[in-house]
Order: sequence, then C-alpha cells, then structure tokens
Amino acid sequence: MDVLTTLDISKKLRDQGIRLTPQRLAIAEVVINSADHPTARDIYARVREFFPYLTLATIYSTLSILETAGLVAQLPFQKESRYDSNNTLHLNLVCTKCESIVDCDSGSSYLSRIKKKIQDSGLFQIKYQRFDIYGLCETCSKQF
Repeated sequence: MDVLTTLDISKKLRDQGIRLTPQRLAIAEVVINSADHPTARDIYARVREFFPYLTLATIYSTLSILETAGLVAQLPFQKESRYDSNNTLHLNLVCTKCESIVDCDSGSSYLSRIKKKIQDSGLFQIKYQRFDIYGLCETCSKQF
C-alpha cells in the first residue's frame, strides 16, 4: 500500500470540494494510510493524540464526508463498521477469529470480468461492489 503524504491527501480533499480543517485532514490521513481497516473508535484513538478535544461525532461526520466523496468505503460488519480507502477492485480477507482484514488483489482480473459481464448484460447497473472472503488468517490458522 502506498502511503500518501499530507499534500497528496490535501489535494484529494480539495479536488472533491471538501473544506480542509486540521482535524479533518488528520482523520483523512489516518484512515487513508491505514492498512488495517480501522473502526471509527480506532481512528478516534489515533487522532485524539494530536487533537485531545476531538469528539467521536466529528470522526463519524468526517468519515461520512470522506465516504460521500469516494475517498473511503464503510465496510459494515456485525459488530462494528470498518473503513477502507482502497478503492481498487479487490477482495477483503476477513479472519473470523481475530477479525483482521487484509486486502487481496489476487483474482481481481476475474472479479473485473464478472463485473463487466453484469454491466454489459444491461440487467443491472452496479453502483459499487464489495467482495469478502471469511476464514482464518495465517496467525490464527497456526493456532489450530
């Protein structure tokens, strides 16, 4: 995963017409540069180190703005939503034991063909897609 600089993220936000504040930029930096698909509470804990008076409501509000702008995607799960800034066609490998999520690009050409076939059929207009595979991560599978 390529880490984006503050300038890169600022440009992305400005290009989307999002007003920049130091708090909003910090939230965007955390979620965009996180490979672990953080929860809103994870993001809150990471940003609060620099902005101690920040509220969880500000985190949720900013995540909503970033999602509307297409910079992050909310991944709803049973316990708590996670956030993903990888907007390429990929699989999310979800560990059912430790709940880690890893992006996997393997098979993306196959997924792309499926998506194209659906779009070309004219029967369904795809707005977005999400592909999750559930199982055990490498660490958890070694414990069995």
